[in-house]
Amino acid sequence: MDAIFLNACKNNQKAIVQTLLKKGGINVDKRDGMGNTALFYSCQKGARDIVKILIEGGADVNLANNQSTSPLHMVSQSGNKEILTILLDNGADINATDKEGKTALIYSLAEGRTEFTKFLLSKGADKSIKDNDGHSALDYATSRGLRDTVALLVGEPDDKNSTGNTPLHQAVWNNEAEVVGALLKINTIDINAINDQGDSALVLACMQNNLRIAEQLVNAQADMLLKRLDGNSVLHYSTGRGNKEIVKLLVEKGMDINSKNNEGETPLIVAAICGFNEISALLIDNGANVNEKDNGEHSALHYASEKGYNEIVEQLIMAGADS
Repeated sequence: MDAIFLNACKNNQKAIVQTLLKKGGINVDKRDGMGNTALFYSCQKGARDIVKILIEGGADVNLANNQSTSPLHMVSQSGNKEILTILLDNGADINATDKEGKTALIYSLAEGRTEFTKFLLSKGADKSIKDNDGHSALDYATSRGLRDTVALLVGEPDDKNSTGNTPLHQAVWNNEAEVVGALLKINTIDINAINDQGDSALVLACMQNNLRIAEQLVNAQADMLLKRLDGNSVLHYSTGRGNKEIVKLLVEKGMDINSKNNEGETPLIVAAICGFNEISALLIDNGANVNEKDNGEHSALHYASEKGYNEIVEQLIMAGADS
């Protein structure tokens, strides 16, 4: 009869559930092969009336399945405030974690549920708990672009995950300009925080070719002189990715146009190697040293000639390149 009872809950068959409970002999917390209980399935289905009946019948509101996923986790995925309230009023642990270390709050954010997230927070959900990968609720809000939720979750805005990324890094990498804007309004944020790869948020914006976010960060006084571990500056990356507009932005903001990476390459040499003639022209017009050489004693003219980029060769010669 327990199997029939479970199926009745799976299928939202209230009358059958009531009949079986009235008859007696039912283990209300019986698990199936996955460890799911009748209450788990009823929460998954959003069956409010059956949830009430099961709890009145003694169901354990905190009994989780084989993955440590509880009824509350299921409700947080679906965003059912009414059932959430019923569970909490009957002793459900709002901060219980599953096998991956995820809380109900994280489940809600992973589904992009802003209003339900606010409701969980109002009920005492702990926003500081991180999952097994080191991701916090704020990380999930950032990755989903939940701008209106970010401000509610900020505790330590520069808190880093397991790869050294701050919420700002993640917002930039996910091209979430509105979330970046929300984070930049936090007075205590470190706009120049470096992750484990040696990248600042501005470096990531340039790697992503995102002009809007690059402008946000530069206008918020991000340090344009910070380099990656390979010595490449944001100007090197923007040049190498062929993003003329970001190159123009950086140059206009006073970026060192002749800075070198670990290979001794200037942005102009990078432009010549990649064949980006519009960027090479922009760099030359703004004072790039056309005769600068890399660690191998090769100039921009050398690379442009070698690769057959005739327009860049002409630009360089007209600007006084002689080697």
